[in-house]
Amino acid sequence: MIELKILEKTYIVARYSSVKSLRSLLEKELEQLDIKILNIDFEKDRYAMIKFEGPDEIFAKNYLIERHGTQRNIEEIEIGDKVFGRFIDVGKVNFGFFVDIGIETSTKGIEALYPLFELRNQLFQGKGIALQKIVTAYGIVENLPMFFEITKKQVIGSKIWVKLSEESLQWLESPIKEKKEALIVCGSSRRAIKQALIQTGHFEDIVEIDQCGLLEYRLICKKGTRAEGIIPEIGGFLGRAKIGVQIPKRVRNLVKDEK
Repeated sequence: MIELKILEKTYIVARYSSVKSLRSLLEKELEQLDIKILNIDFEKDRYAMIKFEGPDEIFAKNYLIERHGTQRNIEEIEIGDKVFGRFIDVGKVNFGFFVDIGIETSTKGIEALYPLFELRNQLFQGKGIALQKIVTAYGIVENLPMFFEITKKQVIGSKIWVKLSEESLQWLESPIKEKKEALIVCGSSRRAIKQALIQTGHFEDIVEIDQCGLLEYRLICKKGTRAEGIIPEIGGFLGRAKIGVQIPKRVRNLVKDEK
């Protein structure tokens, strides 16, 4: 039997339904493997602890770590590693983003830093765009999960730096290139999102609901639909969920203003 903590997170309003949703998600991902999920629980930090067993349990463990992250110490990671993580404390500093990639010492957790200069290099060819403008253009919100690449680490002092993986960079830019606006919702189930869209008459305005994490989704709008106009209507149905918007025109304007 293997016991593994992964970085899929529950929220106060969805703690009980999260167990059922995560079991369904993992059983689908692992359906080709000979393993049985024995138990799923969410700990005090709201991350999931999974117990499973079977002939393919080692392969399953490696797969789950790759796709959903896990807690580890700084000595276990290397520069160039791809890791699963979440944006945290979005907007609280102006020099970049802090990212929870599951790194812990014996006494505390360590957040990685995604520096502003790295963000600018990846999204704006190094142009001096203010962080808050990037946040509002790309819809980056608290707990948004993505994949990151380790760019630097400092064991003494326990510091880690990251950038977006190529996979996540393409994911973030895809609606921008397609000139479609999108909503990013963190902290709600697919069912609740669908019900909110139906109740407010906006279900037909969405062409795709893309799952980013257990309770994190991106809603791709039809061309011509204003994502920001949907927020005040569905927000009341989604409780404490964080909602951001990806707006291609806003991104284009940022690039143009810096020329």
